[in-house]
Amino acid sequence: MKSSSLFRRTPHLMTMLVAILAAVSMWYVVSVRERVEAQLEVTLDYYGIPANLVITDGLINKAIVRLRGPETLLRSVTQGKLIQAVNLSQIKKGVTVVPLTAEHLGPTFRAFELIDVQPPRIVVRADTLIERSVPVRVTVDSPLRNGALTVEKVSVTPTTVILRGPETVVEEISNVPVPIMADPKAAGTTVQQVVTLDTPSLVTSMPPTVKVQYSITSGRAEVTRQCKVEILAENRRQYLVTPGEISVRVEVPDALAKNAQYLGQLEATVSPPDMEEGESRMVELRFRLPEGMTLLNPGTEEVTVSRKKK
Repeated sequence: MKSSSLFRRTPHLMTMLVAILAAVSMWYVVSVRERVEAQLEVTLDYYGIPANLVITDGLINKAIVRLRGPETLLRSVTQGKLIQAVNLSQIKKGVTVVPLTAEHLGPTFRAFELIDVQPPRIVVRADTLIERSVPVRVTVDSPLRNGALTVEKVSVTPTTVILRGPETVVEEISNVPVPIMADPKAAGTTVQQVVTLDTPSLVTSMPPTVKVQYSITSGRAEVTRQCKVEILAENRRQYLVTPGEISVRVEVPDALAKNAQYLGQLEATVSPPDMEEGESRMVELRFRLPEGMTLLNPGTEEVTVSRKKK
């Protein structure tokens, strides 16, 4: 009776065994035998940098890795953006070689055979991170030459700042320059400016800005200049302006009152309106003044523009 029951069960056991073997075989074919290669771009993210060090050179943003593994797994990896953390806690002052191997790149790649990494290593250069107090030095320049402007009572707040950065760089800095361009239009006034400090790469300033205050003084002189009226039009030969030359009174810095090149930058222009041949109209003059020059003539002045007959 038992033998008969065992005989009836045997075909079912054989069927199950065949099914299991088939499933294992299919898994082997898909997951093991179908191994392919892929080249991926990996973004590197660094951590663990010692608090007393600053990296001055050698860090790269990305690496190229070539992997071999099951096609299905590789496909899932290539569809996303790969970011790999790199531990820099063991670096020292000077030069440290950090390998980019499978064990250093972490668990993300352990399911694959890592064939190649480019670059295979990074060479990191680090320096001691220091802080140092240095004075702030204000330098004043002007678009007007020949001493046309005088800058007085220059003050800066704060007078010193703390620089934080690589020791070899910070130790070479004797002061932080603050360049100021004096505005000729501000002559006779006290100017206040907030200036952002410009420091070398990897060096930060505390505070990052300073407040500068100074006074601009300059003697002024009145000058009367004969100025030709220019016609602004493509077909300017078709127009006539009356008068063709006007007398312009301006105020300029003393040092430039006899400078022909500077005074020659004064221009008077008109733009003709739409007119018929033989027609005349009054048109407002426009002036272009160089820096530091003030127009003393009335604010609006008109001349007559006529369109010539052919």
